[in-house]
Amino acid sequence: MDRIDVQPLTAASADRLDRLFRLYNSRLLGYAVSRTRDHAAAEDVVSETWLRAALSLHQLRADDESAYGWLRSIAFRAAVDRYRPRHASETPEDFTDVLTSRALPPAPAADDSSDLLALADLSAVQSTALRLAAQGLTHRAIAARMGRSRGAVYTHLHRGARRLRSSMTLAG
Repeated sequence: MDRIDVQPLTAASADRLDRLFRLYNSRLLGYAVSRTRDHAAAEDVVSETWLRAALSLHQLRADDESAYGWLRSIAFRAAVDRYRPRHASETPEDFTDVLTSRALPPAPAADDSSDLLALADLSAVQSTALRLAAQGLTHRAIAARMGRSRGAVYTHLHRGARRLRSSMTLAG
């Protein structure tokens, strides 16, 4: 871990930090809630923001009424750092658990064979996305597990669902 040389705050710096806190804390909390979508996580992000602001207060050249942009950029970085994977091992690369995490259904009856044929029409990516969605994962969680954007996951899910519907309609 990197060592950070922490300088004690002077009385003037402490007063300035206190003024900034009183001016912008609730506004920063609102911003953090909009970024994290979780109040507890937002409070953590804002706490980290104030710690980082205290460490780099000497870099702030703007007056107190114009300091929100600086604080908001610190909050943005703190939110990004909160959700960034810490190690390369946290980046998913194997999706075999998608196939084995659920028990396989019993062998289909004679009239259910068209359902299995409809599943065979899906691409591997669409099948993986739909299986993860069936497990209750959000689009964001699916995107993180598959290493794709949320927009790509949305597209795979909806195209896969459309392909399933059309296959089921043709077979039925």
